[in-house]
Amino acid sequence: MANPTSKLEAERSAMLHDLATTGDMRRGSLTECYRNCGKPTCACAAPDHPGHGPYYAFTRKVNGKTKTQQLRPGPLLTKIDREVETYRAFRAACEQLFDINEVLCDARLVEAAGEKKKRRSVPSSRPRSSARSKRSSGRRL
Repeated sequence: MANPTSKLEAERSAMLHDLATTGDMRRGSLTECYRNCGKPTCACAAPDHPGHGPYYAFTRKVNGKTKTQQLRPGPLLTKIDREVETYRAFRAACEQLFDINEVLCDARLVEAAGEKKKRRSVPSSRPRSSARSKRSSGRRL
């Protein structure tokens, strides 16, 4: 039977290679929304109208503050959408890598415990310590 850790190590190596070849990515989210303009005579004022749009916004945290960039349909929107999706895939792959590493570490613990059981030595017949050494016969103050 093959070593169970060797399969996990191969899987981890493949994942690390995939992560190393990940392209451009960026944290944040891309949202699409429709808005009403507020003019009472506009078609968007009707209750069944979705509103004007779509409008796109790219939102992310920069130094603890939320930054939002308004985007129009076009190559920049397509590029940012691809980068955000790459980041999501990267995060999911990292979670899988963590799971594999935990299973691998647990398997190594089991293997190490098995090795210790095999190498167990025969206990000696000599007592480890005498009762006298545990109690002090002469106390000094």
